[in-house]
Amino acid sequence: MRISRALALGGLDSRRKCETHVLNGAVTVNGEVVKDLGRQVDPEQDTICFRGRALEFGRHLYYLVNKPEGYTTTAADPHAERTVYELLPRNLTSSTRQPASGRKRVFPVGRLDRNSSGLLLFTNDGELANRLMHPRYGIGKWYEVRLSRPFDAADKARLFEGVRLADGLARVEKLTVVSRRVVRLVIREGKKREVRRIFDALDYGVVRLTRLAMGPLTLSTLPPGAGRFLKAPEVQALRKAVFLD
Repeated sequence: MRISRALALGGLDSRRKCETHVLNGAVTVNGEVVKDLGRQVDPEQDTICFRGRALEFGRHLYYLVNKPEGYTTTAADPHAERTVYELLPRNLTSSTRQPASGRKRVFPVGRLDRNSSGLLLFTNDGELANRLMHPRYGIGKWYEVRLSRPFDAADKARLFEGVRLADGLARVEKLTVVSRRVVRLVIREGKKREVRRIFDALDYGVVRLTRLAMGPLTLSTLPPGAGRFLKAPEVQALRKAVFLD
């Protein structure tokens, strides 16, 4: 398999970020620095290292967090007061750090900005993470949005048609009006801060933004700040949604 896929399967990071690690010369195969993204490797035969430490190709982990506001989705920002890794159990750590014995690296699937809350999935399954984030697989994300002013029904058509942003057209696929100032919507592409930018373009302020679901995975009754490992049927449903089963 290609080196980036092997790194992702080894829990280093998403496949896209693994490609960056390879190009930066941080990966060795059998002691040789590899910068060729086309390099084929066999995790069962080759010794694959990231910054000098061999990767372990063990079982995958999936941990769901209900992120509260005020936590930054990062592990390395020196200006962040609190990061989402503070919400994880002690046996899970950032993919950017060298784990101590018994600890496993995981990384977040997508991001939520500091002032947003809701569903955030952590895993060391790079293949699944890559597909969940890639627009090709069209995984819908449900958000609940509290607006600074009442929602104008005339804007519903504009959201469905698409709002022009600096990095392309952003379109809402489904929308439900919960109350005068609260709507729920589904988007599939996941541009950076997409929901906030969509409503900003329509002259709304976003007072609160919460991600409720990602494909078949939902927060259900998980309280803010809490987390849990996914059950086998939930993992299977995610894999099925991105055609991995």
